[in-house]
Amino acid sequence: MNLYKKALAAALAAVCFNGVWSVDAAEARVHGGMAVENHTVNMTDGTFATNNLAVNMNVDGIHPKYSNRVPASWQPVDTVDVKERNTMEPQMMKIWPVTSHDGDGTLIFSDSPEYVKDNGILYQDVVEGSGRIFYYHLNESRKNKKLAVVLENTTDKLATFEITRAGLSKPSSDYLWVGKQAETAYMASDMDEKLFVLPKGARIMDKMMDETIVHPGELVNGIYDFVTDKPVKISVIMYPADARPVEFAKKAKILPRDEVALRGTYQGMNRYITADKAYDPDRDGAVYMPLCDNLHDMYKTGVDATDGAAVTNYGNYGVMYYLDIPTEGKGETQYAISPLGGVYAGAMTVKEAGDDKASLIATPRHDGYYGDKTTPESVAEVEAWKNGVDYINDGTELTDLGIYDSFKKIRFEFSPPGASNLPVNFIMMPARQGRGLAYKWKKG
Repeated sequence: MNLYKKALAAALAAVCFNGVWSVDAAEARVHGGMAVENHTVNMTDGTFATNNLAVNMNVDGIHPKYSNRVPASWQPVDTVDVKERNTMEPQMMKIWPVTSHDGDGTLIFSDSPEYVKDNGILYQDVVEGSGRIFYYHLNESRKNKKLAVVLENTTDKLATFEITRAGLSKPSSDYLWVGKQAETAYMASDMDEKLFVLPKGARIMDKMMDETIVHPGELVNGIYDFVTDKPVKISVIMYPADARPVEFAKKAKILPRDEVALRGTYQGMNRYITADKAYDPDRDGAVYMPLCDNLHDMYKTGVDATDGAAVTNYGNYGVMYYLDIPTEGKGETQYAISPLGGVYAGAMTVKEAGDDKASLIATPRHDGYYGDKTTPESVAEVEAWKNGVDYINDGTELTDLGIYDSFKKIRFEFSPPGASNLPVNFIMMPARQGRGLAYKWKKG
């Protein structure tokens, strides 16, 4: 079944309300008044220094939660005007109350040291049962390297290690491209690959890892879901291009984490988000749900298994979100996602109850990335967002996620992509309000 009941416009994919996209992903380094270095967006406006709601994989460049909002003189109203319009007046959204819980397996997150100068073990822990590996590392040496995951059976019985979903990017110096490609491949995958690890033996998880050179300055991102029936030691390693990974892992030292400390083991790799109250577009107007902001949606805490230190996953990278927001009524619902922290490039899926397979949605659809067109907001606007009021206006950037009948059950899958900035708003609005904005979406 085609989930996109009504496409708005061919270019509605990466919505840019205040201009036409004029660059591709290769130009992501410097664009739109923002310099993107080491996959951190460095804003030039000093007023951003006092806020810390935005996060990137490289959190030493944390800056505020940044979406443009509404002029400071704008006064919120109690109801949402959803009529079609040809001018971009600020359109208010209210936060939609949701509940969440984490469950399922173990997340192994390896992103520290992010910039790897030496050979060694980047992260290591023992896992049994279901799990996910998310690694994100850059070769900062002057020599060619390889990056691999080595599996070691710690028992005296044969271990079965089944890969159920996977996404691996090619190494590149275009960090946003790397993150988007890995997540797109992961979201689109559906695997059933069984690996066997001999008693007290070891093997590489994916042979492609040992066949791929990571040149100096290149980044690589991998995401793997798995189930193992025995305790397996998982080691993420960076090693010389001419070395044998299994032999190298036996003698390699564990590299110290960097000051950002984005690595660790986290229980509950999936987050399920739903709501007690069903959303009715005709009754409720435009609403939003902040994701990955550590205010409404909290970051996960875990342990660095290499030394026992408590760690926080700033951004919830590697966590899969299942968005099951109940809807009702006769009207149709428009869904969208809006980046708030800066440049963003990823993928999502959507599935209607009863369908066999989910549909893949690139975020943004046609452009390599978006989120660089947003403009600063006032302190008052940030506070309003914290307290449950937000706006769509000239600078808001959106990706269309489709229009659906409100009497149907829809599930979205979302996960923070590597190299992208957070948080984001997941938005629901009446379909006619979305159509009223379509004249701006055609600029995307």
